[in-house]
Amino acid sequence: MFSRKPTVQEIECPHCHARQTESIAAISTNCRSCGKYFKLHAKAAAAATAEARGPRAPKDMREVVCVKCGAMNLVPSAALSTQCTRCSNYLELGNKVVKGTQTAKIHAYDDVLFAEGCSFKGMEAIGRNLEVRGKVFSKLRGTVEIAAMAGSHISGELHAPLVRIEHGADVKVQVIECDRLLVSGAVEITGRLAAGEIVLNDGASFSGRLTIPKTKLRISPGASVQFDSIRCEGLVVEGKVKLGSALEAETVFVMNGGSLEAPAIRAARVEVSPGSFLQARIEKYTPPEPVAGEPPKPEPQPVSEPEPKAEAA
Repeated sequence: MFSRKPTVQEIECPHCHARQTESIAAISTNCRSCGKYFKLHAKAAAAATAEARGPRAPKDMREVVCVKCGAMNLVPSAALSTQCTRCSNYLELGNKVVKGTQTAKIHAYDDVLFAEGCSFKGMEAIGRNLEVRGKVFSKLRGTVEIAAMAGSHISGELHAPLVRIEHGADVKVQVIECDRLLVSGAVEITGRLAAGEIVLNDGASFSGRLTIPKTKLRISPGASVQFDSIRCEGLVVEGKVKLGSALEAETVFVMNGGSLEAPAIRAARVEVSPGSFLQARIEKYTPPEPVAGEPPKPEPQPVSEPEPKAEAA
């Protein structure tokens, strides 16, 4: 047998001191002996009510960092939205799936999935991980990652620490800003590209000039790409690269199985591994002018002689 919690309490009239029973939730009553009205002790009534209801479980809370001002907000985990206590920025909470046609902007804190067949034309979409399987014409900002999956079409801008473009994706954007860019699909950039590292994998298609003087570029095995020109900090070739004009970089490494063809290479250091192929004229390297405020870079090392398959000036 389960014991039930009491629902009534015994009270004493402050006028005639008669005793009677009342509900534990009552806050006032009339004495049944003298008929006078009196209030019950609020704290005692509240305590009795709390005891009857049992202990209340603490709310499950989580910390939410405002994507606009960086302020920390403490909100219930089940909340679907919140407003920053510092800047009043509105944030949608919980994972979001975009279906059909949508034109309203998205300012989400958690993950956003642009489902297959959708068409998103909002001014901006912000989220933690943004995964695109449909069509997106917008500026995308991911606090962790943006992933363009097979069959997706993206135009606009991409901003995230990691941008991943899978085989079968079609990306034609004005701007990409990221720490790491992984490309296995088709990419066309008409404006600015800023990335700490770029990896072109098997199936990658990259059109136009690549001017990324502070970025390391890797062409993975199986990748076969053509560029008008390349200017980067360092180039590692494990696949096949063909250029229409000169390549300029501080370091160029053509690894075993890699192939690099260019009219000319201007680099501080060129290394060609056995089993690789290099066809280019090696020209004198001139370090770029340092940006104001940056320390001068060390003198470049002598250019190493290429393997017999390489054509050097």
